[in-house]
Amino acid sequence: MQVILVFLLMVSVSWAQVNIESFRSEEKLSGDFKLSFNSDIGNVDAVQGDAAGNVTMQTDAAVYMLVLEGGMGFLGGRRFANSGVLHLRYSLKRSKVWQPEFFLQGDYAKSRRLDGRFLAGSGIRWIISSKDSMRVALGGALMWEREAIDTQIGDGHASLTSQLRSSNYVNVKVNGRASFSTTVYFQFATSSWSDTRLLGTSEIAIPIFGKIKQITALNFRIDSKPPTGVKTSDVRLSSSFGISF
Repeated sequence: MQVILVFLLMVSVSWAQVNIESFRSEEKLSGDFKLSFNSDIGNVDAVQGDAAGNVTMQTDAAVYMLVLEGGMGFLGGRRFANSGVLHLRYSLKRSKVWQPEFFLQGDYAKSRRLDGRFLAGSGIRWIISSKDSMRVALGGALMWEREAIDTQIGDGHASLTSQLRSSNYVNVKVNGRASFSTTVYFQFATSSWSDTRLLGTSEIAIPIFGKIKQITALNFRIDSKPPTGVKTSDVRLSSSFGISF
C-alpha cells in the first residue's frame, strides 16, 4: 500500500538545478521518463521513490523544454521527506555556436528545509563541440531567486530571501552504446561572493532493450550558507530504470 501511495503522490530530486544538457536531442520531439523505488522491511519500515520526466520540442527557430523531477519517502507509515522540481526553458537558435536562453524554475526540498523556491533567468549557451560522439557546452546566466526556508529558533538564516545570482555551467555528453553526461554548476550571489553553490550531476545510461534503459546517477551539492542544521555538502548515488521516446 505504501508503494502505491508513493507512486500516486510523486507529481514532480531537488538539488536546485537539473541536468538540462542531458535532455537535448536532434529529434523534433523527444522525452524520457524514469522511476526508481527502494524499501527496507524489518526493524526499519521505510519506502522511498523517485520519478523524473522531460519533454523537448525543437523547431527551426527554437527549443522548448519541460522537466519534472521529484521524490517522496515514508517511514513507519509517515512521510519523512519529499522534493520536487518544475523547470521550463526556451532556447533561441541564433547560430550553431551560441544560443540565448530563458528559464523559469520552481522547487522545494524538505530534507534541506526548503519550503519553496522560485527563480527566473536568462543567459547564453555556447556550443564548444556538437559531434555525435561527444558534445560540450558552456552556459552563463543571471537569475533572480526567491527562497522560503523553514528556519529554527535562533537560526541566523532569514526565512525569506530574494537575490540575484550568477549561474554558470559546463556540460559534457559522450554518446556510444552507453551514454554519459555530466553537468557542473557554479552559482554565486552578486551581492556577496562568499554566498556560493557548487552543484553537479553525472549520469550513465545503459540500454537494456528497445527504448528501455538503466540509469545510474551521482549528484553532489555544496552550499556555503545553508540554514542551521543543514550540512554544507551532500552526495547522492541513485539507480533507476527509464524509457525514451
